[in-house]
Amino acid sequence: MPPRLWPALLALFCLPLAAEPRLATLEYPPYSSEHLPGGGSIVELTRRAFATQGHAPQIDFLPWARVRAELRNGNYQGALALWPQEIKEERLIASRPLFYSQLGLFVRKHERQPVHSLADLRGRRVGIVRGYGYPPRILASGLLAEEAVDDISNLRKLAARRFDLVLLERIVGEHLVAGDAALRGRLAWQEPALERIPLMVGFSAPRPDQPDWAAIFERGLRELHASGEYMRILRRYAAPR
Repeated sequence: MPPRLWPALLALFCLPLAAEPRLATLEYPPYSSEHLPGGGSIVELTRRAFATQGHAPQIDFLPWARVRAELRNGNYQGALALWPQEIKEERLIASRPLFYSQLGLFVRKHERQPVHSLADLRGRRVGIVRGYGYPPRILASGLLAEEAVDDISNLRKLAARRFDLVLLERIVGEHLVAGDAALRGRLAWQEPALERIPLMVGFSAPRPDQPDWAAIFERGLRELHASGEYMRILRRYAAPR
């Protein structure tokens, strides 16, 4: 190669790479999971929405407490799948709701624990996950919270009679129980749901040198809706809408 071309070639290699969003999530099937094709319904929707805008997000699976710590440290531009309380606590910009889920109680199948109102939770030992943004009105009901690092740990403790109730999103709990031979047939969702809760993607406010990922994501979601791909992904995962 002629020496006169070296500076141009060096400049080409020094060009900055196109910015891509870096997002964090947790193991929360069927919405997000390293063990599901496409990474779960919300992960796939997120990737496809950004793809319509020419972006390929990096999505990392982390323990939930670390997701929140990394967001606060500025190491990620957003996270999924979030509840409204988590959006508020982390001061994020919320996407439109991607799904609406039922938050409520799992029990041992043949030992129902009737809960007709939040007042019935007072004094009950209830398994929850450390760092989840549960609705404040549920946490203020007087329940005795038993914290674990994730939902499957709580379900296993429930089966082992460590406590009598687990507070969990219905579709996630049913997915985890069905996929674990030691839990299958032993645990069950108990009506009624305590809360109908939206699941969203949350984004940090853009810095001056960063794209507005929340706005880009919203444009991508609109394109997925218009093309019908949004509903096709929904149906493939058989998730609530």
